[in-house]
Amino acid sequence: MTQSPLTDGTDDRAGGGPVADPRGWTLPRTVSVSDLGPLAEPISEHNGQAVAVQPLTDHPGWLAKLYRPDQHPEDAHRLDLLISAPGTLPEADRALLYAATCWPAARIQGPGNPAVGCVIPMAPEQYRSELRRGGFSERRFVEIDWLAKSDESIRGVGLPPPGLAGRLAACRQLTALAAILERLDLVYSDWSFSNAFWSPEQRSVYLIDVDGCQPQKMPDIHQPNWADPLTRPGTDADGYTDRYRLGLLVAKCMTGRRDAHTYHTVAASPWQSQPAVSEVLLDMLLAADRERRPSAAQLHQALNSGPYLRATPRPVRTALPPLPPQPVKPLAQSPAGTHEPAKEAEPKTPEQPDSKLTAGWIFVLITAVVLLIIIASNH
Repeated sequence: MTQSPLTDGTDDRAGGGPVADPRGWTLPRTVSVSDLGPLAEPISEHNGQAVAVQPLTDHPGWLAKLYRPDQHPEDAHRLDLLISAPGTLPEADRALLYAATCWPAARIQGPGNPAVGCVIPMAPEQYRSELRRGGFSERRFVEIDWLAKSDESIRGVGLPPPGLAGRLAACRQLTALAAILERLDLVYSDWSFSNAFWSPEQRSVYLIDVDGCQPQKMPDIHQPNWADPLTRPGTDADGYTDRYRLGLLVAKCMTGRRDAHTYHTVAASPWQSQPAVSEVLLDMLLAADRERRPSAAQLHQALNSGPYLRATPRPVRTALPPLPPQPVKPLAQSPAGTHEPAKEAEPKTPEQPDSKLTAGWIFVLITAVVLLIIIASNH
């Protein structure tokens, strides 16, 4: 993994001066709760590191994410680095990061606490849709969880089914964001169903909880069904952990499946216009050496019909889920339409001579012996 401008502490753009934010609000990099005006009722409480997420009444579309008081003392510096990070990126990457994530815009400080929370944008309205279930309808944010289901299931709740094109578009944007975080040497760790929204109409995704990113490594919080088999319990998550979880999320979204057969579904899905996708995903999920996992950028390139060159053959791992059983061959039908068991040819003993051929040689041998006896008696 390469050194990032976020980890060396030399970027002076993390200062407290006002910076024009392309998302529509210019504010200092460091603010107090009182600077933000009144806060509305929380839309989320006691979720992860946050005690509450509250809309800013005077600034529609913005939220105050307030942290638990037991945050690490270095969180203020980490937040400042995250806030300044977009300024280190090319314009296209910066625009994508602002448009497709709730990237923090300012750090909230308080008396004796430099990291009370942060100011983040609310996810755009395009990520809400009407979901119909059992005769009831509810307008809500659509989690990327739905892409890990079949088109039929998605259609069943009133959403337009994505098809292959829709799944590709969403996964391309997801991997583009992952590649940006990887270039910044930031670990996200939380690649899962609940941390990204999906817009079926726009075929786009929106990543949330990015204010928790940390440079190079972070505590690996256990996530059921998302555990990296090559990251030992009790050790930190890093960029290679991110690659595994990103690969697993994309595999589930591309195949519309979330169970143990995801590996086999990927292996059996060549995706005609993106032939390298299966190979990259399998290497991300099944590599025996975690450092040989392809990068987010390589997966993004494969999803865009680009090439994938593997340096060495994929090692065989023994801890894979069992392959599904092979289908049973149908029984042959008799002319009358009744089923008869197929007859198997009886195995031949190696070098077993044919019985008729053996009898012929015995006859010739006996005849030759008799002739020799007759000739000997005449002499």
